[in-house]
Amino acid sequence: MKVDSSNSLTQAILGIHRGQQSLNKHASEIASASKMSPGGAADMVEVVGGRTQLRKAGARYSGRCPFPEERRPSFSVNPVEELYHCFGCGKGGDVISFVRETESLDFVGAVEWLAQRFRVELEYEETSPRAEALRQR
Repeated sequence: MKVDSSNSLTQAILGIHRGQQSLNKHASEIASASKMSPGGAADMVEVVGGRTQLRKAGARYSGRCPFPEERRPSFSVNPVEELYHCFGCGKGGDVISFVRETESLDFVGAVEWLAQRFRVELEYEETSPRAEALRQR
């Protein structure tokens, strides 16, 4: 599978989770070509809007938090920075952390879920057991 590195959706999905340097799935990892710098096309509002109804409030969107099932809109989504925050329960993060929390997935599962949803093909690299042991140290 090939990744179009010029695609801003690829950059957004695969690069938005800052600080995550390696992705492990059994004996393979997502290829370094798939890890792009943060971009701006993975629609945070669309992903979050699939879980809770959002209403535009100025430059942000607000709604009820999908985590503790609240009555009041204490949940905020910033579509420019692609971040969410709940002022009720304190949870917040980016699109990958939202998918991890709502879908009960690990990091790689969340990246694959987003890639499948936005039709982005991922490229995997095989790693040797020795390289894998050194990476985990």
